[in-house]
Amino acid sequence: MIKVGVIGGGPAGIVASICLKEKLHHSAEVILFEKKKQIGKKILASGNGKCNLSNKNIPTNDTYNHHFASLLFKKYDNQALKDDFLRWGLLTKDDASSRTYPITESSKSVLEILMRKLKEYQVKIKLDTLVTSVNKLSNGLYEINTSTSFKPEIFDYVIFATGGASSPQLGSNGEGYQLLKALHVLVSDIKPGLVGLKTSKNDVLGLDGIRQKVRLTLQNKFGPVFTEEGEVQFKKDGISGIVVMNASSIIARSKEKLNLSLDLLPFRTQDELIQTLELLKDSSLKASLNELCYGILPMPLADKICKDLKQQKELTIGGIVNEIKNYSVNVIGNYGFETSQVTIGGVKLDEIDANFELKKLINTYVIGELLDVDGLCGGYNLHFAIASGVMVAHTIYEKEREKNENKK
Repeated sequence: MIKVGVIGGGPAGIVASICLKEKLHHSAEVILFEKKKQIGKKILASGNGKCNLSNKNIPTNDTYNHHFASLLFKKYDNQALKDDFLRWGLLTKDDASSRTYPITESSKSVLEILMRKLKEYQVKIKLDTLVTSVNKLSNGLYEINTSTSFKPEIFDYVIFATGGASSPQLGSNGEGYQLLKALHVLVSDIKPGLVGLKTSKNDVLGLDGIRQKVRLTLQNKFGPVFTEEGEVQFKKDGISGIVVMNASSIIARSKEKLNLSLDLLPFRTQDELIQTLELLKDSSLKASLNELCYGILPMPLADKICKDLKQQKELTIGGIVNEIKNYSVNVIGNYGFETSQVTIGGVKLDEIDANFELKKLINTYVIGELLDVDGLCGGYNLHFAIASGVMVAHTIYEKEREKNENKK
């Protein structure tokens, strides 16, 4: 019997454990280490509790290092994920934006199904257990040292699935990188991704709590590099929302300063807005320019734009419309790993082969968010984690099958 140690009870580690036991049955003992008191906390938080499992548009370019990710996505696509979860007992559905969710729209359903499979396949789960080091032995095996045992456990295979450094309250605070660095694995600099952005206070003054459908644009000196429509949520010191979080990942990877602007009324052209405001002005002679804007923008946003233009002595209909269509926001930072949904950077892809095996250390694997692969919002990151867990299980199975055939 072989022994496999899986470090990390997130989606990648859970799925890898299930698939290993599915394929190897009683010929493998799988032990899942989780430092928290519960596994699957990131699953519970996914999709605001609805669990955005995948996306019909996989494979896609909406993933950094998408050339590597796309190879995996072609082997294990959206339909393959749906088929596996259906086999495990979970129905899925797609929304209008091609995002795949459990039909229950509950992340608890997903975790319940996975925990049931772990129990069925007798995966050993060690909770409240921090892995402190992994060492390669002279016989090619590996020892795993933990916070709860004085004696290390010996394994034939080790799978690193600790997640990145994002949302540490859910279980990942970057300790996986330290374990791997101790094994001389190269890790690129890490940054928060899919996170709200902090802005100059004047850009959002008085707008806390306002939500507005916009077209967000990032541009460099040559022109736009990213644009997306969606809802922006204004905060007292910044902005958030899916489009903002997606923009944050682009900004984090950029080697140059990117300017962010918001089209506050993307479904109306500049000329249409000018005509509308001029008609309103002609029919409401006693109304101020602020008041004319109350019918097209939330009042605090209309007041802020008009107040700023008045201070600049540019309070005209043309000035208002220009500001509406090109509301500039000066980004000065982000809200950090504590609120980010994914980690930018990680284990360099040169360190692994196409099967996620570390080139320097045979029979050790790195999967999920630990790798320098990250996607925009929409299910890409969770799909990558799940798919990498499936593929590593298949790789170990094939290795063992080949070994057994050679013995015959």
